[in-house]
Amino acid sequence: MSETILEIDDLTVSFDGFKALNHLKFKMNKGELRVIIGPNGAGKTTFLDVITGKVQPTEGNVFFKGKNLRKISEHQIARMGIGRKFQTPRVYLNLTVKENLDLVANKTKNVFSTLFNKPTEQDKRKVASLLETIGLTAKATFKASLLSHGEKQRLEIGMLVAQSPDLLLVDEPVAGLTDEETENVGNLLLALAESHSIIVIEHDMEFVRQIAKQVTVLHQGTVLCEGTMNEIQNDPRVIEVYLGQETSLERDEIIIVRIVATIAWADFNLTPEEQDIIISNLSKQFADSPEDELQLKDELINFLGEKIPLNDLVPLLQTEEEKLKVLQLSNQIINNHSINELENQVYQELLELLNLPPEILSNQ
Repeated sequence: MSETILEIDDLTVSFDGFKALNHLKFKMNKGELRVIIGPNGAGKTTFLDVITGKVQPTEGNVFFKGKNLRKISEHQIARMGIGRKFQTPRVYLNLTVKENLDLVANKTKNVFSTLFNKPTEQDKRKVASLLETIGLTAKATFKASLLSHGEKQRLEIGMLVAQSPDLLLVDEPVAGLTDEETENVGNLLLALAESHSIIVIEHDMEFVRQIAKQVTVLHQGTVLCEGTMNEIQNDPRVIEVYLGQETSLERDEIIIVRIVATIAWADFNLTPEEQDIIISNLSKQFADSPEDELQLKDELINFLGEKIPLNDLVPLLQTEEEKLKVLQLSNQIINNHSINELENQVYQELLELLNLPPEILSNQ
């Protein structure tokens, strides 16, 4: 039977009457990597603040390894084995990468002893192992100020791991990173998950797909749903409140317009003018008023930034009529400009996923 490392029981946090968390219940097991997602204002930051003792609950309790954390101070909770990485890297810029790790690898050290005392063989092995884990061995003697943003993120995660926490809380680790840096951070977290319990707060859905086995969705301060990434993305509640702002459209129309927009953006090579034309045309076809049109345009822009693949979207279509509508609109997009090889690959993928009868396809 799996051992529970963190349990949150009927937790409410109120700020001047506003409930940032509202009777929230949450549980995760030791050795688990859990990703928390949710729209802005869902309560994700407050969720971490309560676990680390930065904010005290109005009602309810947080149990870490069976111990109630209520009224325990931040530094005491940290010593109990909870480490938190904030979104902005907090590293010592004027120290080298190795010195940053040396400083936190031994809790009895201070800055002076780290810089001027000879490290023990055990310390050397620990830091060398951490450097290899975070992929910064070649830059061990570089000052942290010379690292890229992604490398600083990995260094801070390494500094967190050096303190040997039982639970790592990682807040938006890939914000502002390149695709390559994002993949590197994802691989690091997956490697650490083999020997640590980790909670990751994240907005980048492509990154979530890379690392997540179990996802918890927060909305209005409570747990909306939990499951695998595929289950989460197929949940109508998530489609409505997380993968885009609420619009006047029905659920089937939201899915259709998103699939068609994904086809239009297949090569991600459009000029801003072309993007605006496509978004405007799609919005006009589905919106009932100028206000709805503007709202739908904003929703599409936000949605396209998530880069959700077709194989997660098309299964959400429930009827052949909906599939046919997607095909007709996609054909309009394709016929309005010269199709390149990448766009053709995505279009062929769409046809395969739609799985419509050949006689219908031949009439399009």
